[in-house]
Amino acid sequence: MPPDALKSAFAQIPTSVAVVTTGSGSERYGATVGTLTALSLGPPMLMFAMKQTSSLLQRLEVGRPVGINVLAAHQHDIARRFATPGIDRFGDTRWWEEHALPRIDETLLWIAARVRDQLPLGDHMLVTAIIEHTQTEDLAPLVFWRRGFSAISNDRGV
Repeated sequence: MPPDALKSAFAQIPTSVAVVTTGSGSERYGATVGTLTALSLGPPMLMFAMKQTSSLLQRLEVGRPVGINVLAAHQHDIARRFATPGIDRFGDTRWWEEHALPRIDETLLWIAARVRDQLPLGDHMLVTAIIEHTQTEDLAPLVFWRRGFSAISNDRGV
């Protein structure tokens, strides 16, 4: 299948938008991911995928604490910032440390987890993590669909 046709097909799949973080103090790292999925209730697990070339990926060794910041509808600027290489991604972002991890302010969902496994698949690495703590807020989610950011309303009219 031609790559452009596949990209167009994948663009039709709406995905959540999250920032994965690790480290603490001045040694903190983060990147935007669009492939975050709940994996298991027992044990509580999630999975996400990152490009094999991601600078964050080399810091996500098995056993490493990781923060998952699922972004709210108003946080598209944060999604773009953490997807941009070569900048201080935390510089203009309101955040603090929780569970010794960078936590972004006003997110829809915060998850503290620990990397369990990494599995190379194509040009990405599938990362699984054991969930240790969650906190949710009553906010609308940010989604990525048709190569752009959108919001889903809290109104369940369908």
